[in-house]
Amino acid sequence: MKVLSTSVFLLSIGLTGCVSNEEIYADYGELACGGSTTVIEGHYWPSVVNFNFDEKLLGSEQQDAIKQAAQLLKANPNLNVAVIGSADSTGKDSYNNALAKDRANVVADYLQQHGVLPHRIVTLGTGSREPFVITQNEAENRVNRRTQLILLGADYNPVSMQYSPVASHSSAQ
Repeated sequence: MKVLSTSVFLLSIGLTGCVSNEEIYADYGELACGGSTTVIEGHYWPSVVNFNFDEKLLGSEQQDAIKQAAQLLKANPNLNVAVIGSADSTGKDSYNNALAKDRANVVADYLQQHGVLPHRIVTLGTGSREPFVITQNEAENRVNRRTQLILLGADYNPVSMQYSPVASHSSAQ
């Protein structure tokens, strides 16, 4: 009986065998996680455009930031952008949802006015559902009244930005 148990045990080990890593992992090609990431070097990308309370109009500072985004997008026709509007928690949800979407549309329209084709822009309004900070302080709440600009690759996945270190900057001196 002992010989039979040992034989069955050794036979089962022999049948299962060892598998190399190459045989375990399938090749998913372009669908693989952690695939190549598009990297844009040396360009400024305005990731956030803030708004005043209950407003959806762009000031000159916001316009300048969006113009820079438009320039980068025009210079890189393979890139796209997600424009995500948000609002602070003051007021009703229905109003904040509409305001957030309006903010995203205002930024998207301004990008289009500066040469970015509409099919390269994805807009979304989150209302007040995704606050950057939770606060009742009016000054701090400004960061929640924003539109985010997320740079996307041709596959609509986020793009990594790499900035060169600045040799001399007035704040570094």
